[in-house]
Amino acid sequence: MSLLHKFFLLYFLPLLIAQAKPLKTIPFNLFFDDDGINCENFQYPSEILAPVPYLKECLSTIDVLAVFPGDPDYYNSIKVANCRNNYFPVVVIYATTISDIQKSIHCANTLNISATARSGGHSFEEYGNGGKNGVMVIDVQEFKQIDINFETKTAIIGVGNRLGEIYHKLNKFGYLISAGECINVGLGGHATGGGFGWTGRKYGLASDNIVSAEMVTANGTFISPINLTHHSDLFFAIRGAGNAGYGIITSLTLKIYPVLPIITSITISYLPEQVELAFITFAKVAKNFNENLSGYMALRSKNSNTYTFIFTATYLGIEEEARSAVKELIELSNPAYIKFEEMTWLGIVDSYPPFTRQPFKITSYTIPPSGFSQEAIRALVNFVDDSECQAIALLDLYASEAVSSISINSSAFIHRNIFGVLELELPLKGYSKEVQIKCIEKHLQFRQEFQAKYTSYFSYQDYIDKDLSDWLTRYYGPHVNRLIEIKKKYDPNNLFNWKQSIPTKLP
Repeated sequence: MSLLHKFFLLYFLPLLIAQAKPLKTIPFNLFFDDDGINCENFQYPSEILAPVPYLKECLSTIDVLAVFPGDPDYYNSIKVANCRNNYFPVVVIYATTISDIQKSIHCANTLNISATARSGGHSFEEYGNGGKNGVMVIDVQEFKQIDINFETKTAIIGVGNRLGEIYHKLNKFGYLISAGECINVGLGGHATGGGFGWTGRKYGLASDNIVSAEMVTANGTFISPINLTHHSDLFFAIRGAGNAGYGIITSLTLKIYPVLPIITSITISYLPEQVELAFITFAKVAKNFNENLSGYMALRSKNSNTYTFIFTATYLGIEEEARSAVKELIELSNPAYIKFEEMTWLGIVDSYPPFTRQPFKITSYTIPPSGFSQEAIRALVNFVDDSECQAIALLDLYASEAVSSISINSSAFIHRNIFGVLELELPLKGYSKEVQIKCIEKHLQFRQEFQAKYTSYFSYQDYIDKDLSDWLTRYYGPHVNRLIEIKKKYDPNNLFNWKQSIPTKLP
């Protein structure tokens, strides 16, 4: 090599490397890194492949990845949890700064394009992709900050963090947040719509633990802080309806709680002939459960290769205390199988399977404090047993002071004095489109009758269901008018809109 070449390599090449822009790629996301075996291949509609005039030019000032229809990464950029329906955004923008979001919103307003935020992509009706074609998706998964304030026992957490990431990062400092069990769900949509999980009966819902937030509004204004004294109206809305179209939330400040050295995992299982007694017993004893006990019940078909009815719980403490906490339940219901296992908090977190990408349909029901009648139990069991598609009923046990003692008027979340929230799920992978449609029709017919006869009128907004009638009332109850007024104040032109976003006027 000549002396001139050596001089070039030693002097100029480092400068060229330093000035080169990094290659923009879709942020790695294990949840979406699948081979699509559970989801059908699809074709982009021809109209979505036609570029929106001036959109690329408008977004050219943003130095982040923007993926358009026809780009090689477009298919990967629109993967979300539920692939039953597919929606095609005009662009997916992977924002990394507040400025990225503001510039994106400016372009959406200028070109009259609806916009939506996507945190984890787990909206049950694919609202993270807009819930319709032609939307600008502003993906915030790169907002990953976690800053702990040890004095106030709070943490500022970027909404792009997944729950599992948050649990692991906080655990290094001996803390946790009260939130859900699905470790790959993004914080943003989950926490602002409710959020119940392993510690819910002790520390409450994720939305109740929000003490402050930051948001970019529909006119591009960055608001911080949003709390009880600053923008208190918006603070009311985002705790329960924050995933329903008020703006792009970038961070949430949540209360944090100390991690105990020992957590006990509890599994209590029942055979088909024990299901009625188990349900009735839970309704009797749940209100007496120690607050350190949180869990959910799962009902599966009697034809499944497992126990029909399983109670899975965590107890914040040692096995001896856990056994005492469920002693009455065990004595009254005589389960077929019981297991206690002491482990660490991260052992609990990592034992829960991730939410895998597949087609599905879910409906939800809030259950009154008295629980189910015998007739309701039989109706539910018969539906699960007779469904042509696999059906699973999951019931989160809410009954606790941590949830019920909070005033219904303190936030947009209204589901307080209840036994629990029932999630009726149809996983549809492996079934033909025709069978899927038939199963969903039967599911919706059952939902209408079951909700009218056996549950409250209300449903849970984090388990969003686009086929739900009178959804505004069922999700938000007496707060509908107030939420609409707040929407009109912060998003008067309805930039953030989809089928079940808060509207600017009553339908």
